[in-house]
Amino acid sequence: MRRLIVLLLLASSVFADDETISRVIGNYKFVITSSNYGMTHTLNVFRRDKAVWTLEDFMVKLVDSDSLGLPKDLTGDKVQDVIVQTYSGGAHCCFADYVLSLGTTFEVFDTLNHAGKWGDRDHDGLADVLVADLTLDYWKLPHSDSPMPVIVMEASAKGFAPAIDLTRKPEPSASEMLEAVRAIREAGAWRDYDVLPEDAFLPASHAELHRRLVELIYTGNAKIGMELVETAWPPIIHGKDQYILDLLATLRLSRYWPAISEMNQGTLFSDKR
Repeated sequence: MRRLIVLLLLASSVFADDETISRVIGNYKFVITSSNYGMTHTLNVFRRDKAVWTLEDFMVKLVDSDSLGLPKDLTGDKVQDVIVQTYSGGAHCCFADYVLSLGTTFEVFDTLNHAGKWGDRDHDGLADVLVADLTLDYWKLPHSDSPMPVIVMEASAKGFAPAIDLTRKPEPSASEMLEAVRAIREAGAWRDYDVLPEDAFLPASHAELHRRLVELIYTGNAKIGMELVETAWPPIIHGKDQYILDLLATLRLSRYWPAISEMNQGTLFSDKR
Protein backbone atom coordinates (compact mmCIF):
# COMPACT_ATOMS: atom_id res chain seq x y z
CA MET A 1 0.00 0.00 0.00
CA ARG A 2 2.83 2.42 0.83
CA ARG A 3 4.39 1.85 -2.57
CA LEU A 4 1.02 2.43 -4.28
CA ILE A 5 0.61 5.78 -2.50
CA VAL A 6 4.11 6.90 -3.48
CA LEU A 7 3.58 5.97 -7.12
CA LEU A 8 0.21 7.70 -7.25
CA LEU A 9 1.73 10.85 -5.77
CA LEU A 10 4.44 10.74 -8.40
CA ALA A 11 1.90 10.30 -11.14
CA SER A 12 -0.32 13.12 -9.89
CA SER A 13 2.30 15.68 -8.83
CA VAL A 14 5.54 15.11 -10.70
CA PHE A 15 3.67 14.58 -13.94
CA ALA A 16 0.67 16.82 -13.30
CA ASP A 17 1.19 18.39 -16.75
CA ASP A 18 2.41 16.60 -19.85
CA GLU A 19 6.20 16.84 -19.88
CA THR A 20 9.43 15.03 -20.64
CA ILE A 21 12.22 14.10 -18.23
CA SER A 22 15.63 12.89 -19.46
CA ARG A 23 18.51 11.23 -17.68
CA VAL A 24 21.81 9.79 -18.86
CA ILE A 25 23.21 6.67 -17.16
CA GLY A 26 26.42 5.28 -18.61
CA ASN A 27 26.11 5.17 -22.38
CA TYR A 28 22.32 5.22 -22.29
CA LYS A 29 19.78 8.02 -22.27
CA PHE A 30 16.43 7.47 -20.58
CA VAL A 31 13.53 9.68 -21.64
CA ILE A 32 10.21 9.51 -19.80
CA THR A 33 7.36 11.33 -21.51
CA SER A 34 4.09 12.10 -19.77
CA SER A 35 0.91 12.42 -21.80
CA ASN A 36 -2.86 12.26 -21.43
CA TYR A 37 -2.72 14.64 -18.45
CA GLY A 38 -0.26 12.46 -16.58
CA MET A 39 -2.25 9.26 -17.05
CA THR A 40 0.20 7.67 -19.49
CA HIS A 41 3.99 7.50 -19.27
CA THR A 42 6.30 6.30 -21.98
CA LEU A 43 9.94 5.38 -21.44
CA ASN A 44 12.32 5.40 -24.39
CA VAL A 45 15.89 4.17 -23.93
CA PHE A 46 18.52 5.36 -26.39
CA ARG A 47 22.11 4.37 -27.09
CA ARG A 48 23.98 6.75 -29.40
CA ASP A 49 20.66 8.34 -30.35
CA LYS A 50 19.24 5.00 -31.44
CA ALA A 51 16.15 3.72 -29.62
CA VAL A 52 16.82 0.32 -28.03
CA TRP A 53 13.77 -0.14 -25.79
CA THR A 54 10.33 1.36 -25.21
CA LEU A 55 7.87 0.83 -22.38
CA GLU A 56 4.48 2.43 -21.70
CA ASP A 57 2.29 2.26 -18.60
CA PHE A 58 0.21 4.36 -16.26
CA MET A 59 3.30 5.11 -14.17
CA VAL A 60 6.96 4.56 -15.02
CA LYS A 61 9.80 5.28 -12.62
CA LEU A 62 13.56 4.93 -13.15
CA VAL A 63 15.51 3.69 -10.11
CA ASP A 64 19.30 3.50 -9.98
CA SER A 65 21.29 1.40 -7.55
CA ASP A 66 22.58 4.45 -5.65
CA SER A 67 19.07 5.26 -4.44
CA LEU A 68 18.77 1.67 -3.19
CA GLY A 69 22.13 1.73 -1.42
CA LEU A 70 23.41 -1.03 -3.71
CA PRO A 71 26.35 -1.36 -6.12
CA LYS A 72 25.84 -0.27 -9.73
CA ASP A 73 26.19 -3.92 -10.75
CA LEU A 74 23.16 -5.63 -9.23
CA THR A 75 23.62 -9.03 -10.83
CA GLY A 76 27.33 -9.85 -10.46
CA ASP A 77 28.21 -9.74 -14.17
CA LYS A 78 30.34 -6.56 -13.90
CA VAL A 79 27.80 -4.59 -15.96
CA GLN A 80 25.87 -1.61 -14.61
CA ASP A 81 22.16 -2.17 -14.05
CA VAL A 82 19.13 0.01 -13.42
CA ILE A 83 15.57 -0.80 -12.41
CA VAL A 84 12.45 0.51 -14.09
CA GLN A 85 9.33 0.25 -11.94
CA THR A 86 5.85 0.38 -13.44
CA TYR A 87 2.31 0.51 -12.13
CA SER A 88 -0.74 -0.20 -14.27
CA GLY A 89 -3.15 1.97 -12.29
CA GLY A 90 -5.31 -0.92 -11.10
CA ALA A 91 -6.83 -0.98 -7.63
CA HIS A 92 -4.81 -3.99 -6.47
CA CYS A 93 -2.32 -4.51 -9.29
CA CYS A 94 -0.18 -4.49 -11.24
CA PHE A 95 3.41 -3.66 -10.40
CA ALA A 96 6.52 -4.74 -12.27
CA ASP A 97 10.25 -4.15 -11.79
CA TYR A 98 12.37 -4.44 -14.93
CA VAL A 99 16.07 -5.02 -14.31
CA LEU A 100 17.99 -3.52 -17.23
CA SER A 101 21.59 -4.42 -18.05
CA LEU A 102 23.46 -1.46 -19.55
CA GLY A 103 26.39 -3.19 -21.21
CA THR A 104 27.59 -2.91 -24.78
CA THR A 105 24.32 -4.61 -25.68
CA PHE A 106 21.15 -3.45 -23.94
CA GLU A 107 19.32 -6.29 -22.19
CA VAL A 108 16.23 -6.74 -20.04
CA PHE A 109 17.91 -9.01 -17.50
CA ASP A 110 14.66 -9.98 -15.78
CA THR A 111 11.15 -8.82 -14.94
CA LEU A 112 9.81 -9.18 -11.41
CA ASN A 113 6.10 -8.81 -10.70
CA HIS A 114 4.85 -7.37 -7.40
CA ALA A 115 8.35 -6.69 -6.11
CA GLY A 116 8.99 -4.85 -2.87
CA LYS A 117 12.12 -3.89 -0.96
CA TRP A 118 15.49 -4.34 -2.65
CA GLY A 119 18.66 -5.19 -0.76
CA ASP A 120 21.59 -7.56 -0.36
CA ARG A 121 20.43 -9.56 2.64
CA ASP A 122 23.31 -12.03 2.70
CA HIS A 123 25.98 -9.47 1.72
CA ASP A 124 27.25 -11.55 -1.20
CA GLY A 125 27.26 -8.71 -3.72
CA LEU A 126 24.14 -9.94 -5.52
CA ALA A 127 20.95 -7.93 -5.28
CA ASP A 128 17.83 -9.55 -3.89
CA VAL A 129 14.24 -8.39 -3.60
CA LEU A 130 11.05 -9.36 -1.80
CA VAL A 131 8.38 -10.52 -4.24
CA ALA A 132 4.75 -11.05 -3.24
CA ASP A 133 3.08 -14.25 -4.41
CA LEU A 134 -0.52 -13.43 -5.32
CA THR A 135 -1.56 -17.04 -5.95
CA LEU A 136 -3.91 -16.96 -2.96
CA ASP A 137 -5.24 -13.46 -3.57
CA TYR A 138 -9.05 -13.68 -3.60
CA TRP A 139 -8.92 -17.43 -2.83
CA LYS A 140 -11.76 -17.96 -0.32
CA LEU A 141 -11.23 -14.40 0.98
CA PRO A 142 -11.53 -10.82 -0.28
CA HIS A 143 -8.33 -9.06 -1.35
CA SER A 144 -8.13 -7.11 1.91
CA ASP A 145 -8.04 -10.33 3.96
CA SER A 146 -6.02 -12.54 1.62
CA PRO A 147 -2.52 -13.60 2.67
CA MET A 148 0.29 -11.98 0.67
CA PRO A 149 3.30 -14.21 1.37
CA VAL A 150 6.69 -13.15 0.04
CA ILE A 151 9.60 -14.94 -1.57
CA VAL A 152 13.13 -13.53 -1.59
CA MET A 153 14.42 -13.49 -5.17
CA GLU A 154 18.17 -13.19 -5.74
CA ALA A 155 20.15 -12.49 -8.89
CA SER A 156 21.70 -15.47 -10.66
CA ALA A 157 23.32 -15.99 -14.05
CA LYS A 158 19.94 -16.81 -15.63
CA GLY A 159 17.87 -14.14 -13.90
CA PHE A 160 16.36 -13.77 -10.46
CA ALA A 161 15.57 -17.03 -8.68
CA PRO A 162 14.04 -17.90 -5.30
CA ALA A 163 16.63 -17.73 -2.53
CA ILE A 164 15.43 -20.45 -0.20
CA ASP A 165 17.93 -19.76 2.58
CA LEU A 166 16.89 -16.09 2.63
CA THR A 167 13.16 -16.87 2.50
CA ARG A 168 13.18 -19.53 5.22
CA LYS A 169 12.72 -18.37 8.81
CA PRO A 170 13.35 -20.09 12.16
CA GLU A 171 10.55 -22.08 13.74
CA PRO A 172 8.25 -19.91 15.85
CA SER A 173 8.58 -20.31 19.59
CA ALA A 174 6.07 -22.16 21.75
CA SER A 175 4.76 -18.86 23.09
CA GLU A 176 4.27 -17.55 19.56
CA MET A 177 2.30 -20.65 18.63
CA LEU A 178 0.15 -20.34 21.74
CA GLU A 179 -0.59 -16.75 20.75
CA ALA A 180 -1.56 -17.96 17.26
CA VAL A 181 -3.99 -20.52 18.67
CA ARG A 182 -5.48 -17.89 20.96
CA ALA A 183 -5.96 -15.43 18.08
CA ILE A 184 -7.63 -18.10 15.94
CA ARG A 185 -10.03 -19.13 18.69
CA GLU A 186 -10.86 -15.54 19.61
CA ALA A 187 -11.78 -14.69 16.01
CA GLY A 188 -14.96 -16.51 16.87
CA ALA A 189 -16.59 -17.97 13.75
CA TRP A 190 -16.34 -21.39 12.11
CA ARG A 191 -18.35 -23.28 9.52
CA ASP A 192 -18.03 -26.78 8.11
CA TYR A 193 -15.65 -26.37 5.18
CA ASP A 194 -17.07 -29.25 3.17
CA VAL A 195 -20.46 -27.53 2.86
CA LEU A 196 -19.06 -24.05 2.26
CA PRO A 197 -20.28 -22.74 -1.13
CA GLU A 198 -17.55 -22.39 -3.75
CA ASP A 199 -17.86 -18.60 -3.84
CA ALA A 200 -18.22 -18.13 -0.07
CA PHE A 201 -15.50 -16.58 2.08
CA LEU A 202 -13.91 -18.42 4.97
CA PRO A 203 -15.45 -17.46 8.33
CA ALA A 204 -13.35 -15.38 10.72
CA SER A 205 -11.54 -18.07 12.73
CA HIS A 206 -10.83 -20.18 9.66
CA ALA A 207 -9.55 -17.08 7.86
CA GLU A 208 -7.18 -16.33 10.75
CA LEU A 209 -5.91 -19.91 10.69
CA HIS A 210 -5.54 -19.76 6.91
CA ARG A 211 -3.37 -16.63 6.97
CA ARG A 212 -1.12 -17.98 9.71
CA LEU A 213 -0.77 -21.36 8.00
CA VAL A 214 0.21 -19.73 4.71
CA GLU A 215 2.83 -17.60 6.46
CA LEU A 216 4.34 -20.72 8.04
CA ILE A 217 4.35 -22.55 4.71
CA TYR A 218 6.15 -19.71 2.94
CA THR A 219 8.87 -19.57 5.59
CA GLY A 220 9.67 -23.28 5.50
CA ASN A 221 7.64 -24.15 8.59
CA ALA A 222 4.80 -26.18 7.07
CA LYS A 223 5.25 -28.93 9.67
CA ILE A 224 4.54 -26.42 12.44
CA GLY A 225 1.69 -25.11 10.33
CA MET A 226 0.09 -28.54 10.17
CA GLU A 227 0.45 -28.85 13.94
CA LEU A 228 -1.31 -25.50 14.24
CA VAL A 229 -4.18 -26.79 12.09
CA GLU A 230 -4.52 -29.92 14.22
CA THR A 231 -4.52 -27.87 17.43
CA ALA A 232 -6.73 -24.95 16.43
CA TRP A 233 -9.31 -26.67 14.21
CA PRO A 234 -12.38 -27.53 16.36
CA PRO A 235 -13.19 -31.28 16.35
CA ILE A 236 -16.85 -30.59 15.62
CA ILE A 237 -16.04 -28.67 12.42
CA HIS A 238 -15.94 -30.86 9.31
CA GLY A 239 -13.80 -30.50 6.20
CA LYS A 240 -10.29 -30.06 7.60
CA ASP A 241 -8.66 -32.57 5.23
CA GLN A 242 -10.53 -31.19 2.23
CA TYR A 243 -9.36 -27.67 3.08
CA ILE A 244 -5.74 -28.82 3.16
CA LEU A 245 -6.13 -30.63 -0.16
CA ASP A 246 -7.74 -27.58 -1.77
CA LEU A 247 -5.03 -25.30 -0.41
CA LEU A 248 -2.30 -27.60 -1.73
CA ALA A 249 -3.93 -27.79 -5.15
CA THR A 250 -4.02 -24.01 -5.34
CA LEU A 251 -0.45 -23.55 -4.11
CA ARG A 252 0.78 -25.92 -6.80
CA LEU A 253 -0.38 -23.33 -9.33
CA SER A 254 2.18 -20.86 -7.99
CA ARG A 255 5.25 -20.20 -10.10
CA TYR A 256 7.15 -20.44 -6.80
CA TRP A 257 5.82 -23.90 -5.94
CA PRO A 258 9.17 -25.68 -6.51
CA ALA A 259 10.80 -23.38 -3.94
CA ILE A 260 7.88 -23.69 -1.51
CA SER A 261 8.02 -27.47 -1.76
CA GLU A 262 11.81 -27.57 -1.35
CA MET A 263 11.63 -25.41 1.78
CA ASN A 264 9.19 -27.89 3.32
CA GLN A 265 10.66 -31.25 2.29
CA GLY A 266 10.00 -34.13 4.65
CA THR A 267 6.96 -32.56 6.29
CA LEU A 268 3.38 -33.78 6.48
CA PHE A 269 2.55 -30.85 4.23
CA SER A 270 4.84 -32.06 1.45
CA ASP A 271 3.54 -35.60 1.69
CA LYS A 272 -0.13 -34.66 1.22
CA ARG A 273 -1.56 -35.52 -2.20
